Amino acid sequence: MVKVVHSNHRAFKFSFMTNFLVIASLLFSISFQANAALKITASVNQNPVVQGNSFILELRANENISASDWDSSALLADFVVGRTSTNSQTSYMNGKKSHLTTLSTVLMARNIGRYTIPAFTIEGAKTQPIKVSVISPSTASSRGLDNRNIELKVDVTEQDIYVGQQFIYTTTLYIAQNTEMQTGNLTEPTTEDGTIKQIGKDENASQVINGRRFQTITRQYAITINSAGLTTILPSRFEGQVSTAKRGYRFGPSTPVIIQAKKLNLNIKPQPIDYKGEWLISDFVQLDEELQPSQNSYPQGEPITRTVTLTVANVDKSALPNLAVHWPQTVKVYPDKPQLTSFAQQENYFSQQILSFAIIPNQLGELTLPEISVPWFNSKTQQQEWARLPAKTITIIANENAQVSNLPAITVADNEISAQNLSTAPTESPIWRWLTFIFAILWLLTCAVWFIFHKQSQQNPKQEKVVTAKTDNIWPQLQAALKNNDANQSCQLLNLWFKQQWPEVKDSQLNLLPISQECQQACQVLFTFTYGHNTEAATWNGQHLLTLLSKVNRVKGKVTKNQQTNIKSQLNP
Repeated sequence: MVKVVHSNHRAFKFSFMTNFLVIASLLFSISFQANAALKITASVNQNPVVQGNSFILELRANENISASDWDSSALLADFVVGRTSTNSQTSYMNGKKSHLTTLSTVLMARNIGRYTIPAFTIEGAKTQPIKVSVISPSTASSRGLDNRNIELKVDVTEQDIYVGQQFIYTTTLYIAQNTEMQTGNLTEPTTEDGTIKQIGKDENASQVINGRRFQTITRQYAITINSAGLTTILPSRFEGQVSTAKRGYRFGPSTPVIIQAKKLNLNIKPQPIDYKGEWLISDFVQLDEELQPSQNSYPQGEPITRTVTLTVANVDKSALPNLAVHWPQTVKVYPDKPQLTSFAQQENYFSQQILSFAIIPNQLGELTLPEISVPWFNSKTQQQEWARLPAKTITIIANENAQVSNLPAITVADNEISAQNLSTAPTESPIWRWLTFIFAILWLLTCAVWFIFHKQSQQNPKQEKVVTAKTDNIWPQLQAALKNNDANQSCQLLNLWFKQQWPEVKDSQLNLLPISQECQQACQVLFTFTYGHNTEAATWNGQHLLTLLSKVNRVKGKVTKNQQTNIKSQLNP
């Protein structure tokens, strides 16, 4: 009886211990799962950090998280925040499953100092804050911390810069030999009151620095500041993906990188008080001219083309001054639209303005083409100078090709010539008297014949041919009509062609057109024949007029070639 009671007591004690162990195991398992649910740690890949160089902030979690779960806005006050990449890994070891999610974000400090990367909370899990020191490149060099694989440097060509002066801003990206750029973008510098324009193409080269070989990518910008005083040029910035190869290994995975160069603070000088004229600052200004045709004397009424070229170094073509020319009253001038071009030579950038003038001299004798001058400020000598084209004198002679037509034509010019011949004829010779008398009779007969034919044409009006000409195809039709000796069609097409070539001349009088006197007389012969004769009975030859108009068309449509001047020997050393 005593043995049975003792056995039951031992069974109860064993059952109680078993239940206690099961409950403790369950509580420990629940507690372990709660503690292992989500853990997040934060770290940086370098500390201290060199100003202008990027570093990487990593967040590691033991569960699956996404970049949208993380709010990085707290970093924007002190850092430039790049894009965030996500990497997830799952592994099995000894029958246990583990998961790792990594969020990588590239950061760059804006200024030198000590900064704190705050703690971040994701789904209840919290990281620890990180203190980061940002040092200058000189401090990093003194500590031996400047062994960087990628670097960005900037430089300017001028230190004393005036308002409106163009200077070259050069950006050079250095990439170490053991580093490979996968993708990248180089932003251009910015400024508040100025213009920035990239010039040329990127140049690829290599350079050895402190025994290390770097690949270099150089890009240049032309910058012009429009206001005097202190100004800041915010530097270029490189953003991309690079991969680095370790000793004995191939290139590893790509890493995001942000690198920013130093910002430049410039003091822009104002225009000097004693400067006179339109402001133009450069280190090279030159004026050239060309006369076409190139000869010592020119016939009266024949067009002369004067081409003036202004070449300026290191100035944008939009900033070139306007050339003012004061022409004499004895010529008619028809200017063409200015042509603006730019080119590079000897690592300098030049802008050109080309102006062409069609000059029609009206008087015989000497004609003086006026002087042209451009004031400018030499940035090297710090003095005002003048680029000048001196006045040039040419001789205007009588037009030998101008001949009086043997066909009857009644014009004011003919009357004046006849009167001049009568008044200058020698009175002591009777031969001249008889010749004058004969010419007077012939002139009266010409008037009578013209009156008769004009009356008949009014009594029997003839239907004129309707000429339809396209405005862009008048000259070929006019050529065909002149070759076919078709007076009516030639007359109508000639009027249309005059209006197309010189729309600014509202009056249709021949003496207002910039053509030679011989060409005017030939046109007058055509007009007299068309409107004063019976075209069915008379003949007219258009070959002579075609030759004269072809010459006018060649001069009118001629475009002076851009003569690149030899400025190599004239550049300032």
